[in-house]
Amino acid sequence: MSSFAAVDMNGFRKFQIPIPPLNIQAEIVRILDAFTELTAELTARKKQYNYYRDQLLTFEEGEVEWKPLGEVYKFQYGMGNTIPTLGGEYPVYGSNGTVGTHNEFNSEDSPVIGHIGAYAGIVNWGKGKHFVTYNGVICKLISDFVNPKYAYYQLLKQDFNSMAKSASHPFISYDALNKVLIPIPPPVEQARIVATLDKFDALTNSITEGLPREIALRQQQYAYYRDLLLSFPKAE
Repeated sequence: MSSFAAVDMNGFRKFQIPIPPLNIQAEIVRILDAFTELTAELTARKKQYNYYRDQLLTFEEGEVEWKPLGEVYKFQYGMGNTIPTLGGEYPVYGSNGTVGTHNEFNSEDSPVIGHIGAYAGIVNWGKGKHFVTYNGVICKLISDFVNPKYAYYQLLKQDFNSMAKSASHPFISYDALNKVLIPIPPPVEQARIVATLDKFDALTNSITEGLPREIALRQQQYAYYRDLLLSFPKAE
């Protein structure tokens, strides 16, 4: 006996839907298309912010000093091949963001780069004290002439994923990270860029005040009005 679910085609054919007059159908389609276009516009705006971020972080040869990342950060793999399960006050970072909590920390206010597996090359900001597993690279700032957040934004701009060596599992080595060159403008310019990009980051990523919240609200509105517009009382 087959265990696959099957559609009752006879019942499906008998399912009734409301068919209003054509002029009403056209108006419903117009309203729902408007909601769809608005959500698409908000998503496109996020791409625009990312494009402007990259422009702010781009300099021509000779404009500023360039340094290898090995002179900006000390890279170190995190600890443990499994995600800690004890729980605690410190967030745990793996290769792609937080994956739990732990009662110990091994990094503080610094970027974490996924270095192995499908998420090799993904960059996250480890806020406050946090614990990094072996799947992530701890980025400890060792330079006094680089703003911590400026260096982080430069990491976001890099295409580390394309640097991942192909093996049974993709991975990024210390050697590859150390050789990457980034532009280092004067401290005042670094601070200006960071202030601007922090605002962009809130707009594009904050779930309480940025585009994700606005998109979620528009999607909720779309679902509400879609159901309302497509609901009609059944004939007695």
